[in-house]
Amino acid sequence: MYYAIYVLYTNIGVTSMDKDSLLELRWNVQKFVRLFGLLEQTVTPCGFNLSLSQVFALQELENETISVSELARRLRLERSSVSRLVDALVKENFVNRTINESNRREMLLSLTEKGKRTVQQVCEQSLLFYQSVLNDLPEHDQQMIMEGFKKFTAALLRTRRNSHDQ
Repeated sequence: MYYAIYVLYTNIGVTSMDKDSLLELRWNVQKFVRLFGLLEQTVTPCGFNLSLSQVFALQELENETISVSELARRLRLERSSVSRLVDALVKENFVNRTINESNRREMLLSLTEKGKRTVQQVCEQSLLFYQSVLNDLPEHDQQMIMEGFKKFTAALLRTRRNSHDQ
């Protein structure tokens, strides 16, 4: 397995990190995913009783009405997965689903009052969670984490875009 990873990373031209550093990065990302609770299907990392997909969908609808297709694009999920996700959110009265009058084949999504309250509660709860995690760190380290996440996310986005272009 390590040989396969080594072949992969040498074939894609990675020269700035050695194999052991890349394996350490992989291990740390996996550890982060587990500790942060990203594998949990029914509770957010901050302890809210919704899946991350549900919360991300609600956040996308926070300030605008969008179609199911647009939500799927933003969440980077298959339309069928988003349809099931929306069905659950409608059933729990977080989201309204209406027919687009200018394109009757398209459904538009918006938040209900319950959905709006929930987005606000999730935001408040997540801010408290992040603050509790960061409180242990000096301000300089907090800034380094912010910059590192921004850079890693930007690199990941570029990689994903490049792989879709090919």
